[in-house]
Amino acid sequence: MNRVKVDLDGSSYPIIIEANSLSSTGKVIRERVGQKKGVIITDENVDRLYGPALEDTLENEGLRFTKLVVQPGEASKSLSTAERLYKELAELQLHRDSVVLAFGGGVIGDLAGFVGSTFLRGLPVVQIPTTLLAQVDSSVGGKTAVNLSRGKNLVGTFHQPEMVVMDPVVLETLSSEDVRSGLGEVLKYGLVWDENFFWKAVDNIELFENVENGAGLESLISRCCEIKAEVVGRDELDRGIRQILNFGHTIGHGIEAGSGYGELRHGEAVIWGMIGDIWISQDRGYLAEETFSRILGGLTRLSLPSLPDDLTGTELLEYITRDKKVRGGVINSVLLREPGEKVDVEQVSEAELKDAWEFLTGLEVN
Repeated sequence: MNRVKVDLDGSSYPIIIEANSLSSTGKVIRERVGQKKGVIITDENVDRLYGPALEDTLENEGLRFTKLVVQPGEASKSLSTAERLYKELAELQLHRDSVVLAFGGGVIGDLAGFVGSTFLRGLPVVQIPTTLLAQVDSSVGGKTAVNLSRGKNLVGTFHQPEMVVMDPVVLETLSSEDVRSGLGEVLKYGLVWDENFFWKAVDNIELFENVENGAGLESLISRCCEIKAEVVGRDELDRGIRQILNFGHTIGHGIEAGSGYGELRHGEAVIWGMIGDIWISQDRGYLAEETFSRILGGLTRLSLPSLPDDLTGTELLEYITRDKKVRGGVINSVLLREPGEKVDVEQVSEAELKDAWEFLTGLEVN
């Protein structure tokens, strides 16, 4: 077992990472939140694969939870789905101390976290992430959100979970695309915080694709959570250093929106966005060409999906300018000077973004 603590002003919570632990999740939840009732919010895919195991472990601990199931995919991260869940929570007559279990990937974590944070002005939420992206990134840090047609995560709250509990073995049912999506966030941590970890992750990609080595996978996931916990502990509300975790997300969110949500997974778009950011970094002279080439080689070991053929640089800019990271009409992106050490959020021009897009669309990858 690996245990990471998220320290915040006036509160803290644990992240527990243990292979083959889903069957004992009920015990750690009861020990943390008590013998309360609540709801499990999950999607059809996760429910089919792992729903019975979670329900059994909760029942064994005397915990009474009603299961609410939504359709899988980014389309469920919407105000309409949230409204449906609010109505179901109201019908269940939940109280302020009722608990929401967010059981799924990043979509479920964001959606259930948002619903939990706003119903009755805030219910306790336990995150039980089941995808690599959710385990290493979105389940930790308290960001919740739903999408609007004009952009991703435009309506949301900060609502820290009571705890995060994860079993890396559930990753064995992920598609290669979902593994690659999660790896985008894994490699991001290395490039903004710990360059040695970046190369360790690149050299051990097979651990994420074959979860039989539970100890090795636990260690890599735990390091991501340690980095996220340290950054969040310094800047809970994303007003300073936490913004470096948006590395790759300015261009990435534009690609994700421009391709139609769900066509490219979030982490896949972020990988393309990171390549765009390091291209701008080297174009400005921040990165030596040799460093740029080495990082590019590491990122492109992931067999990247194709970019959308019909997305133009002008259209990409339009989607980028809708993003919540744009402030006062200024587009910011995260640029590298020294990978893992000196990383800055800087204003980037439309011309730089268009040039980066031209580089991306001309890049030959496997």
